Amino acid sequence: MNWAKKIFASYYEIAEFKIPAIEQREFGIGNIKKIDARHLDFANVSAFRSYLCNNTPMFVSHSAAYYEFPGATPMQKKQWKGADLIFDLDIHAEGKYGQYSKLDEVKEDLKRLVDDFLVNDFGIKDIVVVFSGNRGYHVHVRDADYLKLGGDERRELVDYIMGQGLDYQEFFQTSETHPPKLFGPKPSEGGYRGRLARRTIKLLMEKPSEISRVFCKEEKRNFFIGGVEEGNWSKTSLKLSDLISRLKIVADTLPVSSVNTDVGVTQDLSKLIRVPNSIHGETGLIAKIVDDVESFDPLKDAMLESKETVKIRFTEDVPELKLIGETHSYKKDEIKELPQPLALFYVLKKSAQLV
Repeated sequence: MNWAKKIFASYYEIAEFKIPAIEQREFGIGNIKKIDARHLDFANVSAFRSYLCNNTPMFVSHSAAYYEFPGATPMQKKQWKGADLIFDLDIHAEGKYGQYSKLDEVKEDLKRLVDDFLVNDFGIKDIVVVFSGNRGYHVHVRDADYLKLGGDERRELVDYIMGQGLDYQEFFQTSETHPPKLFGPKPSEGGYRGRLARRTIKLLMEKPSEISRVFCKEEKRNFFIGGVEEGNWSKTSLKLSDLISRLKIVADTLPVSSVNTDVGVTQDLSKLIRVPNSIHGETGLIAKIVDDVESFDPLKDAMLESKETVKIRFTEDVPELKLIGETHSYKKDEIKELPQPLALFYVLKKSAQLV
């Protein structure tokens, strides 16, 4: 894979690396696997860049943790000082290319994770979002208040974000009056309660029939929404028990579903995570720091830049896929001359060979 490594090395000569306290991080590199060797350390960005240009691994990761002696072995000798809080959001799909059509789904979870949970619920300010270079996003929380959290505390945060044990029906109380009234969360509240109320109102405005056809009538819908805003969910002709059960469609959207379900990335205090702005060795895409999540297109914005073209032969059929703003699909044995970033992508995906 010398051809790919030359491309990687050329990029690393000018790549921008923003790694806080780099001298306190452990690094790992991989060629056959994502991590073949670890316990590397670098005094500064210049030393790190020099290593990448001269050795050019296909993958490079750094520790979420900060250490007194990051290159020491065994792990106990490193002297752990704290660790960033990392969230790994992945999309899982069938086939070699199935995940790429679903990256917008994980982006929705990403926005909800950052805006609803990290910012609004936890009050975190120091957040860095990074495209993983393949099937999702990494979120780095570097807020000092979270650096010393242990594995169990980090697991609790993930459980909360994933809605483990969440029972939205507990948000409601029925009065003993006649007729009974249903009191529930207001949209002005924080946490899951407020989210349920706000998302209910949003769904009623956009797709009211998904809750009940009753709310397709503007007058009845607005009357009910006014009650929700006051915390009174009784302003409807629906049977209250039916209303609560129908709110499941809203409640199911509240947690972040694509956080790595084994929570290993978040909970593991010695975990290595892909270096932001490094290249993913299976795609040739940059694990790019994302400044504007809404406008970011990973299959365009994370591509390496090059004016060169490369001739490749496809070794298998490749399904339709939108890359760099254009739709591509190819058949086995087809020979094409493509922009270098596209050729690199297909070669690294083992769908094509250089001609």
